[in-house]
Amino acid sequence: MAITKQKGDIAEAFVTYLLKQNGFNVLVPWGEDNRYDLVSEKNGVFKRIQVKYVTPKNGTLNVSIRSSNNYNIIHYSLRDIDVIAAYHPRENKVYFIPLNHTRNISSCKLRLRPTKNKQKKFIIMASKYESRFDLLEK
Repeated sequence: MAITKQKGDIAEAFVTYLLKQNGFNVLVPWGEDNRYDLVSEKNGVFKRIQVKYVTPKNGTLNVSIRSSNNYNIIHYSLRDIDVIAAYHPRENKVYFIPLNHTRNISSCKLRLRPTKNKQKKFIIMASKYESRFDLLEK
């Protein structure tokens, strides 16, 4: 199994575990041709979730808002998914980012700590989305 596939499997398993721990039902699509990896359900609210394994670099998590393989690049849209679950493996944390918070870009940088120059404009703190299960219930 390719290392990338292993990382994806680890991230999906951890997100599934957290969702189940927090009272969600988790549905897994059959096959590999879906844009989403999981579907969460709680109290009749369903959310399509794309899971990303994201390794921190320079105090940020660079979360890809697209899928790519050897043949093409697919940008996610609200027709495809509702939420991206970014799994941070070193801390075993998950950040639930609603796709409508990403501004139609190819990646979203989440800062793990404040900038050294105290800049706040255009900075998205990872803590804003950490374990935000409430975003899956609306």
